[in-house]
Amino acid sequence: PPGHCSRCCCSTKQGNSQDSSNTIKKDHGGKSKTPKIYFGTRTHKQIAQITRELRKTAYSGVPMTILSSRDHTCVHPEVVGNFNRNEKCMELLDGKNGKSCYFFHGVHKISDQHTLQTLQGMCKAWDIEELISLGKKLKACPYYTARELIEDADIIFCPYNYLLDAQIRESMDINLKEQVVILDEAHNIEDCARESASYSITEVQLWFARDELDSMVNNNIRRKDHEPLRAVCYSLINWLEANSKHLVERDYESSCKIWSGSEMLLNLHKMGITTATFPILQGHFSAVLQKEEKVLPIHGKEETREVPVISASTQIMLKGLFMVLDYLFRQNSRFADDYKVAIQQTYSWINQADTSDKNGFFALPKNKKRLRQKTAVRVLNFWCLNPAVAFSDINGKVWTIVLTSGTLSPMKSFSSELGVTFTIQLEANHVIDNSQVWVGTIGSGPSGRNLCATFQHTETFEFQDEVGTLLLSVCQTVSQGILCFLPSYK
Repeated sequence: PPGHCSRCCCSTKQGNSQDSSNTIKKDHGGKSKTPKIYFGTRTHKQIAQITRELRKTAYSGVPMTILSSRDHTCVHPEVVGNFNRNEKCMELLDGKNGKSCYFFHGVHKISDQHTLQTLQGMCKAWDIEELISLGKKLKACPYYTARELIEDADIIFCPYNYLLDAQIRESMDINLKEQVVILDEAHNIEDCARESASYSITEVQLWFARDELDSMVNNNIRRKDHEPLRAVCYSLINWLEANSKHLVERDYESSCKIWSGSEMLLNLHKMGITTATFPILQGHFSAVLQKEEKVLPIHGKEETREVPVISASTQIMLKGLFMVLDYLFRQNSRFADDYKVAIQQTYSWINQADTSDKNGFFALPKNKKRLRQKTAVRVLNFWCLNPAVAFSDINGKVWTIVLTSGTLSPMKSFSSELGVTFTIQLEANHVIDNSQVWVGTIGSGPSGRNLCATFQHTETFEFQDEVGTLLLSVCQTVSQGILCFLPSYK
């Protein structure tokens, strides 16, 4: 946009010099298949701005969709008030307890682009709020509708962790092969990429998963698949226990111990998790996620029957663990040294479980006050320190990747951090003329008070009043409005 200094880099597959008629791929039916554009920004607010701009262009009628989390787009009254919407939604979709989600069953009403575009207000670029109010009106789930709309969309807007995070890509069915990816505000991309390849698991989550896998094994449900997964939980719990004795105190009541990724691989090796066994574990894991299995009766045709599966929370925890292990073992463990693994221990106050009397009724203690107990909370963290780890997933697959931002330079270090070679780079001139820029330091304000911005000083009214009068006098001198940056929110 005018008035915005924008630099951009873009990377295309090497050897893309073939003529552009090759760009349009054929799909199975022989129809020509145009690449989709995935447009990622940092926040949902930015997506709303971009769709507003798209409306003003000649392309305002292009089939599109906006992906977001259930926190933004779930409209089911029972899920909305929930602390963990993902788990609650998955429970409703499974139809446990005889309830199912009536919004989900309404998705077909608006899930193809043609139907959507003939509806009022949806023929031009729309934003997420419009989809939500339409979903409420038609009793169709906006979260799943938006996902269904990917099929025929030419441009898909989403926060950029949806493109960088392997778990979100999988759960959203995003396939970036041969597609175009644009990442706006790309100066934040490194943090986001590091975060996408990191994962943390609490000891309580591990216990919960272990108990659940225990009951699967004891009830003889897909025993050969659940047993190895249970062993992984037991090994990690034992390892956590053993190493929690040697933690070093960092801050008040928080202690920690850190291993390099390579050291962690040795620890995993001792648990029987190696380059050779990990793919087998992955096989067991995908097997236990299937809700049905084939049964061969003694006579007649084979049939499928439903099998109980582990809860959403255990699935989510194991998916995260397996994602990180996948990065650690990938390509001969080339990323091992980009990881640090840490056990962190802090304390938190929890309410002691209510004591129940012999009839099994819960009885509050006589004094009515719940007993609060201080308990150690342990977390196992896999920290990824290198943005190129998550980027390695996308870089080989996509047709083109374009990064735009007002603050990318120095671009050399930026592209080496991401491990991507950008064949085309453009740096635009700054919109502000040199004659309009003055840089200086102001040591004291209008009343002659010292402007020393150390922590102790900034807390005092004298300093704050001095800065206030200084700003006021600048505003009175500079007529066309000013922009003031402060180093911290406070």
